[in-house]
Amino acid sequence: MSREIDRLPMPTERRKVKVIVASPSRSGTLGLYWAMQILGFKTYHIYECVAVSELAHLKIFKEAITAYYNQLSGIKRYDLADCEKWLANYDCLIEIPSYVGMDVIEAYATDPDVKFILTERSPEKWAKSVNNSTAQVVNMAYTFPFNILKYFSSTLYHFLTMNTLVYNALASGTKVGDEDNEKILSRYYSDYIKRVKATIPADRLCLINIEKENLDWEAICPFLELPVPKEPYPGRNEPEKFQAMVKDFIEPHVKAAALRFGVTALTTLGILGWASMKYGPSIIASVNKYF
Repeated sequence: MSREIDRLPMPTERRKVKVIVASPSRSGTLGLYWAMQILGFKTYHIYECVAVSELAHLKIFKEAITAYYNQLSGIKRYDLADCEKWLANYDCLIEIPSYVGMDVIEAYATDPDVKFILTERSPEKWAKSVNNSTAQVVNMAYTFPFNILKYFSSTLYHFLTMNTLVYNALASGTKVGDEDNEKILSRYYSDYIKRVKATIPADRLCLINIEKENLDWEAICPFLELPVPKEPYPGRNEPEKFQAMVKDFIEPHVKAAALRFGVTALTTLGILGWASMKYGPSIIASVNKYF
């Protein structure tokens, strides 16, 4: 089966990976994304995938998640060579390795020049944080008008689908409010953190408990053997900040999709076109109200 990663042009050059933040989302990783950029790294994080690279990388990330978590998909799992092709322009990887499988993390761990950072927190608090962020995007995917408009924007469709795949993998198909939902999320997180700790050589692992220690320049710069910058360390990505970033990214795609929906309806069936013109403004209003 031909994969998205196979269709990606082979890079002419590749940066050598220097640092991997093996933590999953919702554990100080967005702050680390900005921090590592300040330190001079070319950094890849889900934010980079979604807001900077957009459609091409959204498709690849969605494929990588599907291949790893769905054994019946028929898609060959991504290996180190696939990741190096996909992420050739970056020397610091954040979050992404946690979603493509321990085999990839183990492969990077064999390189003695790669350093690892792992932030951890209470599994229960992590589960609640995931439900206050990613799960809300998943709910959006099934809520009017997004459940219709996603079919009129490829970027919107792949963004919502990617978040749904991620959440379903972490929560084993359960939903917010299900009896075992937070227990399953907590167990996933605990198991993952244990595996990473057992995989990475201790002398190349900077372990930070963000509930007991400060995640700041003093926590990472000595480990990276870099001077402390003059800029303040970037703030944490609280749920409100997450929602604001999602709105900033998704709103123009939703509005464009709403216009395409109206044009398509108008050209295919007059009555639907009339309805879309009549109710089009309310669709835009509902987008703003949702956020």
